[in-house]
Amino acid sequence: MDRFLTNAGAVIQRECWETCDQSTCAPTGIQSRPGADHTVALSPTLDGGAFRLPPMTSTTPTTSSIPTIEPAFCPPRRRALAVVLALVALVAAACTTNAHQSAPATRPTAGPAAGVTSRYGSVVADGALATTKAAVAATHDFADMVNTSTAAFVAAVTALQSAVASSDVAGARAAQLAAQAAYDSFRVLQSGNAVNASTLDELASDVPPGQSFGGLHAVERDLWDSGPLAADVDALAGQAPVAQYLLSRERLGPEAIAVAAVDQLTWAVDVALPHSQEHWSHLGLVDVAATIDAARRSFSTIEPLGRLVSPGLTATVHGQFDDLSARIARLGPPTTTADTTVAVGDRLGLSQALDATASTLARLATRLTPYGTAGGRS
Repeated sequence: MDRFLTNAGAVIQRECWETCDQSTCAPTGIQSRPGADHTVALSPTLDGGAFRLPPMTSTTPTTSSIPTIEPAFCPPRRRALAVVLALVALVAAACTTNAHQSAPATRPTAGPAAGVTSRYGSVVADGALATTKAAVAATHDFADMVNTSTAAFVAAVTALQSAVASSDVAGARAAQLAAQAAYDSFRVLQSGNAVNASTLDELASDVPPGQSFGGLHAVERDLWDSGPLAADVDALAGQAPVAQYLLSRERLGPEAIAVAAVDQLTWAVDVALPHSQEHWSHLGLVDVAATIDAARRSFSTIEPLGRLVSPGLTATVHGQFDDLSARIARLGPPTTTADTTVAVGDRLGLSQALDATASTLARLATRLTPYGTAGGRS
């Protein structure tokens, strides 16, 4: 723009100088109307001139700020140049104002504007910032975690199908429990696809009396009681890759990851712990332990960012997860600990610890809002 203005001034000066008497083209300049915000000056000389704009004080050019030509500048036949100069001045003022408004004086190095990722993990701010790196890493690590869980689910269902085909009941039961635990690790992400979720983990209570249901719990019934085992396993095997594909596209920002972990803890304390989901095997601790472990792994992906943003709160959540893991371990192996062997006091203590952890983690989630998605899911 500066080069354009300089060239424009020189061209106008030369044309006026060549067609006017030098005494006529007195360097009286171009003055704005009294009270105007801008002043544009032209100083023609034989050896070249420059068209310069002084600092602008207004933010929006107005009619009153358009410069006018004094009659002494050029003869009437040259007054068309006044229109050109006025237009150039107006464009320059607008460009200068926009540049001033869009370019911050300094680049932020901390806080909400410093490092932000989209829900898909793309960098919006300076990638060199530690918070931005941690936020992007969290998105990628969580996606890897989900892919690992869905792959384990598909592998367990495949092993289940193989065991059923060979009439290996013990192997089929072990594979069913492994598939259930793997599903629990991404259960909350299935909430947006109720149809697919119902084919994977439907309960008898989810359908009207007398109607059939499918998924892991149908297979559980078949293995620990009776039912069309081969047909139910084949149907489950057909839907497992669908879930794997759909969740392979999941990308969450740091806050959304924290919210997912809170949802996992909430499901454990509100549903799985007080009401066993395993109505035939009576091994409901599998769901509780797997969901708590999934919540902890979700938290581990955002922990590096949390230690940068809110180190005290992050350390508290870490300690609370340590306590939850210790409580689960004291109850015994999830795949062999029957629901009736878990004491009421232990259930109450675990319930209170789950609530406390979910509450603290929810507070941490709000601190991560500027560094990622506002909770939305892809």
